[in-house]
Amino acid sequence: MMADMVGYSRMLEIDEPRNSDHAAHSVEVFKSLIGAYGGQVVNVAGDGVLSFFDSAEAALRFAVLIQSEFREQAFWEGGEPIRFRIGVNVGQVVRDREVVQAHCVNVAARIQSLAEPGSIVVTGGVLAAVHDLNELTFRSIGRPPLKNILEEIEVFAVDAVGDLAPKPPLAHVTDTTPPIQKPSNEKKFEGQPAVAVLAFTNLTGDGSNEYFSEGFVEGIISDLSRFRSLTVIARHSTSLFSLKTRSAGDIGRSLRADYLLAGSLQRVGKKLRVVVELIDANSEAVIWSDRFSEDLDQLFEIQDEITGAVSSRLTLQIDFAQHRIESQHRPDLRSYGLVLRGQQVILRVSKEANSYGRGLFEEAMRCSPLYARAYSASSRTHNLDWRYSWSSDPAGSLEISVEMARGAIELDCLDAHAFAELGFANLYRKRLEESLSDYARALALNPNDADVIAQYADALNYAGQPAKAVELLDRAMRLNPYHPDWYLWCLADAHDSLGQPETVIATVRRMRNPDQGRRLLAANLAHLGLNAEARAEAGEIMRLHPTFRISSWSERLPYRDRALLERFAEGLRLAGLPD
Repeated sequence: MMADMVGYSRMLEIDEPRNSDHAAHSVEVFKSLIGAYGGQVVNVAGDGVLSFFDSAEAALRFAVLIQSEFREQAFWEGGEPIRFRIGVNVGQVVRDREVVQAHCVNVAARIQSLAEPGSIVVTGGVLAAVHDLNELTFRSIGRPPLKNILEEIEVFAVDAVGDLAPKPPLAHVTDTTPPIQKPSNEKKFEGQPAVAVLAFTNLTGDGSNEYFSEGFVEGIISDLSRFRSLTVIARHSTSLFSLKTRSAGDIGRSLRADYLLAGSLQRVGKKLRVVVELIDANSEAVIWSDRFSEDLDQLFEIQDEITGAVSSRLTLQIDFAQHRIESQHRPDLRSYGLVLRGQQVILRVSKEANSYGRGLFEEAMRCSPLYARAYSASSRTHNLDWRYSWSSDPAGSLEISVEMARGAIELDCLDAHAFAELGFANLYRKRLEESLSDYARALALNPNDADVIAQYADALNYAGQPAKAVELLDRAMRLNPYHPDWYLWCLADAHDSLGQPETVIATVRRMRNPDQGRRLLAANLAHLGLNAEARAEAGEIMRLHPTFRISSWSERLPYRDRALLERFAEGLRLAGLPD
């Protein structure tokens, strides 16, 4: 893989000290993330980066992800965004000490110049060697002459980069009906106002600033969720709605929200311009609006002002001054964006994505060593390494997960996510009482965080309180009516503990992607005597996880009641899964 920085000479001419550091940092991003895909940076020459991979597929996956990383990078500290052209070719190389001799390297260097800035081109050899990347679309650009290359080589542009690329944390829809299942509970929240913070419109006209807008909204939601006298709808649900396509009343009814907070954001150089308005969803009247124009480094102060204004207009029970004292550990903007992207990357639940996400979190730590959220996010990646045996030392990974979560708490003892990650790690260390205590502390700090509530419910289920788990998951789903699949996975688990196989099956089948729920599905279908269906699910499990064994999976599940675990394992055996 040959990557060449676009406009490097011009950037140095404009501002050599800044842009030289900028370019060097970009190369460090390559080096820190490439290992997740089995790659190695073997040579850096000014604006060019040469990397080797063991397979064409790994090289192409990384090329897609790194281009997305630079394309979505909204938080570069000044200067022009860095863009690369990338060329990928296959062939054998000979290395004599530090000297690389290979015709295929020369070809890769030549074809990268044919790529548009921010895009990828590959040779026909790459296309022939790749078999499992149906998410990508390739377009032939012919057999152009290549400098000092006599051979005629067909070159292809990578036109579409489906699900391989990291996506923004918030998914936007443009039609009038979100393509998600309807919320299962029609009750509104009682005794306190419910607020939905909608995605802010990015007026910059640059897609790379989407993360900036989304991170800004996430900060407001997180801050408002601290206040017990407000109910705040989770961002996973609010991101599906826009006042451009739905009326305020319609959105309010869909989300069970009394008030909507909407606005726009524009980043111009080092200036940030924000327009915001608070809307009564019932009357559709604007009850407060304001404009902010501040330097970019005042981002978090603007969030504070908006949070305080909204809370003060909706309740008299909030001491906002205390909140301002609590919000003392603030990252730089680049670290903020890196954590947002990494959190979205690891949702794909694969070894490569997990390692890639951790690289983003580690980069955030390097930029902001006191940023607690980067440490708690990294804790989750080590936990997943343990859970799926992705590391060479799973037990060690779990202990690292604990230490990272504890480190986050030391940095910010008021961060609910840090305590939630410690609760998650302690749950799988089978220290159930410690886990429940950690989650209780997280909810004391942020009682309206739907994700933390759902995770706490999962811990309660393993601790022998499945009925309470169902109750809390119901609340989490009301806070986040368009919730992610893992809420349903936790709910199905609780119904399994309650001995309700029909409900388990129905719940898993509500998941948009049931892969993580197939173990529950196979076991409960087998318990009901639906053997053909159970075996079909077992086949899918083995396709997704060829090394799956009941014994090793059972060792990881932290059930206090071992009889429940044995019943689950027996269902998996009946479905035909290997011991």
